[in-house]
Amino acid sequence: MSIRNALHLKNNCHPTYMKKNLQSGKHRVYISILFLLTITGSLPPARAQDQQKIDSIINVLAKTKDDTTKIILLSCLSFNYSTLNTNKGIKYGEEALELSKKMVWKKGIALASGNLGINYKAKSDYPKALEFELKALSINQEIEDQLGIATNMGNIGLLYANRGDTSKALEYYRKAMKIDEKIDNKNGLAINLVNASSIYDQKNDYPHALDYLMKALNIYKQTDNRKGVAAALSNIGTLYASQNKYSEALAYDFDALRMEEANGNKTGIALNEGNIGEVYYYISRTPDGRIRPDSLVSFSKTANLNKGIFFLKKSIESCKKIDYLRGMIKFSKSLSKAYLSMGDSRRAMEEYVAYTETKDSVFSTESNLRLRQIEMAHDKELKDKELSIEKLKNENFVLSIRNKREERNYLLAGIALLLLVIYFIIKERKKTEKLLLNILPQKIAVRLKKKEHPIADHFENVSIIFIDMAGFTKFAENRDPRETVSTLNEVFTHFDHLAEKHGLEKIKTIGDCYMAVAGLPDERRDHAAATVAMALEIKETMKGYLAKDGTPIHFRIGLDCGAVVAGVIGKKKFIYDLWGDAVNTASRMESTGEEGQIHCTDNFKKEVEAFPYEHAAAITFTNRGGIEVKSKGVMQTWFISLA
Repeated sequence: MSIRNALHLKNNCHPTYMKKNLQSGKHRVYISILFLLTITGSLPPARAQDQQKIDSIINVLAKTKDDTTKIILLSCLSFNYSTLNTNKGIKYGEEALELSKKMVWKKGIALASGNLGINYKAKSDYPKALEFELKALSINQEIEDQLGIATNMGNIGLLYANRGDTSKALEYYRKAMKIDEKIDNKNGLAINLVNASSIYDQKNDYPHALDYLMKALNIYKQTDNRKGVAAALSNIGTLYASQNKYSEALAYDFDALRMEEANGNKTGIALNEGNIGEVYYYISRTPDGRIRPDSLVSFSKTANLNKGIFFLKKSIESCKKIDYLRGMIKFSKSLSKAYLSMGDSRRAMEEYVAYTETKDSVFSTESNLRLRQIEMAHDKELKDKELSIEKLKNENFVLSIRNKREERNYLLAGIALLLLVIYFIIKERKKTEKLLLNILPQKIAVRLKKKEHPIADHFENVSIIFIDMAGFTKFAENRDPRETVSTLNEVFTHFDHLAEKHGLEKIKTIGDCYMAVAGLPDERRDHAAATVAMALEIKETMKGYLAKDGTPIHFRIGLDCGAVVAGVIGKKKFIYDLWGDAVNTASRMESTGEEGQIHCTDNFKKEVEAFPYEHAAAITFTNRGGIEVKSKGVMQTWFISLA
């Protein structure tokens, strides 16, 4: 579980910057008003305070001529609207940018661009947000504005974090913090401490993450930054949840929610409602006795699960009202899991479809891009052929008027060309069908061709295998991309062959991880035995595997079995996927396993013993003992090998 509230983008309408740029004579008339808005904190709390700031700036703006003061006011409005109404925030940001360009004022261009980046990030339009932030950074570096540079670097780091590039994110956070410390920018330093802590949380480096958060919390308290305090509390709650300390997590989450309600921060409210919902869901999945009931936690797992669903639904509704797509993506997926735990497969599927459709509107993958390119190329080819046929028909019509004797020849030529076009269309269709069968199981492809969509099936007992190439990320660094892809292709092609040999269905590859399943779409009693057979053959055949340059690559294998929901979701780019607790646990077995080992749950061991592998006498289960598994608690696990 990663930190869920690392979302503060830094204010490009800084009090420090305002003071520096409003000291000239023509700006002095507005100093008292703007310092009331940005420094004194004497306005009413929460949303009323934010709205009063905006109203006061708008009143001053109406009396301002087209000069640098107006650009500063427009930029402040753009920033303040980023958490209330992004459309208005973009409108004011574009006005500030246009006026800055007209006046050829570089600082104004940087200021307006940075605030436009903040608003587009709030709308989850990350490419456009990054474009504006990089533009602002370039100008601030040119004019040597250290405060502006630190601000843009922190915002760019946050954008990379939201796209999953944690290395890039941490790089920008550290650069920003170094500048913040140098210029004594406490607010910026605190924000980057919070956001950097989320990266350490993802790496399971909890001491570093908590240290950063506590430092940020102290800074926010010292500077009386209520929004910052609320965000730090929320992130501390999330950090405790990552360590399965759910009672502590709820205490911090509820404190953060109450403060965000007082602040009137709709995004913060939605996030903390979802945070609380997720924690209750995790509690409901925790074995008896691991969570001590208190004023927030019930004895009943069902009661905790119902609380989780209540807060998750409330959060999703809040996200919809403010068009916060990233929150909808995260908490729709969690709500789907909660419904699945309750046994409500229909609602679980509905929420998963909602999660996928929202995610598809924000993110894309290389495979989806490739499929889209194929579709576009195919459509263009068909359109070109249709135009050729139409052109030929027109030419034949003109020629038939001029010379009837040639009519038959042209007609035959047209028919021949038409037949040739039809042949190519049929050939392309077969290519498309072949591509579809490469992506989906044959039975699922047939159902899709019959217009059955979405497809959702429940399977009571299947086995899942995850195989990860340990250390591959380091291997891929500073290598020719073709060499990296060639190695992946060689390994995964071998896995495809073994999956087909043992009757498993390949689901997908995720980076350097390979996932397959036995027992669907055709059910089979020996699904666990088939999965063991594939795992053992991978272990033997890939032992001592070397890349072409001689670099050794090792593999971790994780196994589990249980109930899953499988289906085809999405509107345009189909993928056959499955989810359920067994999928998550198999992934955990892989990530907590050891190089060169097959790691499985106690549940999987019992399934193999109930329906044994044909060489059962040669299989050895080595007890690994109880291990701490993220979001699962302590589990009894085993290593599998041939005797």
